[in-house]
Amino acid sequence: MARIFGLGETVLDIVFKDGRPVSSQPGGSAFNALISLARAGHHVELISEIGVDSVGNRIMRFLEDNGVGTRWIHRFSTGKTPVALAFLDKDNNARYQVYKDFPDDRFQIEAPDFKSGDILLFGSFFSVNPVLRPKVKELLTLAKNSGVYLIYDPNFRKNHIDGIEIYRPIIEENFSIAHLVRGSDEDFETIYGGITIDEVLSKIQSFGADAIVTANAHGVYALIQNNSCYVAAEPIEPVSTIGAGDNFNAGLAHGLVKQHRLPDNSDEWKAIIKGAVAFSTEVCLSMDNYISNDFAAIL
Repeated sequence: MARIFGLGETVLDIVFKDGRPVSSQPGGSAFNALISLARAGHHVELISEIGVDSVGNRIMRFLEDNGVGTRWIHRFSTGKTPVALAFLDKDNNARYQVYKDFPDDRFQIEAPDFKSGDILLFGSFFSVNPVLRPKVKELLTLAKNSGVYLIYDPNFRKNHIDGIEIYRPIIEENFSIAHLVRGSDEDFETIYGGITIDEVLSKIQSFGADAIVTANAHGVYALIQNNSCYVAAEPIEPVSTIGAGDNFNAGLAHGLVKQHRLPDNSDEWKAIIKGAVAFSTEVCLSMDNYISNDFAAIL
């Protein structure tokens, strides 16, 4: 069975609603996706960094309890595991405030034993952070040269927009490394400003990658192998949108592994995208960052 790797940050999310804390759980873009994929029965491995502290120890236990491989996690003893405060608005979308205390020497890991047929999910600020970029690019290049299928989610938040002229070239380099780019319309508006979804799809394709843009209630738009397709969103009243995009990515990886090969037509891709919408929808209906075990049992 293909292994699914996730490369990205790990944090403890503390969620606030109406000014009061309502939940606390481990998170991170790749982290959330891998928990869901492990619950769905996949062999998954997290590539990340976590402090040797009470928060980090709790997160490591959570990973192990959910069957996520931890071999390629750097445990740092100088500094602390990041904590992210997530403030839900009236539509249950989150605004984040992150508290970080990292050591000078970060992300000291050996390269995984990537194999052809594996899948690697990567993205967020972790993948464009200049401090981490040399090691991240080394791992991405090794993965691609080893025959791994790379799925990139920019997940680029507005709090980094002041540095967009620095980050945009790195984001576009990630486009050129990835096989599939999946981002939200809000991501691409932050990255480019004033760009339409069709223009986003064409731009990503110009870097040699297939493209999927999620547009919340407006559905999902894709340009894959020069074929366009659209999948409608499911009408819901979300409890929390935290982890929605991460679990869409998990749904894509789940569908690709179940397919046993890359789809070669629009109908097969549309079926995989519909499955990804189901993953995302499931997460939006709870305060958790990941699919429930009950949902995983019926996949």
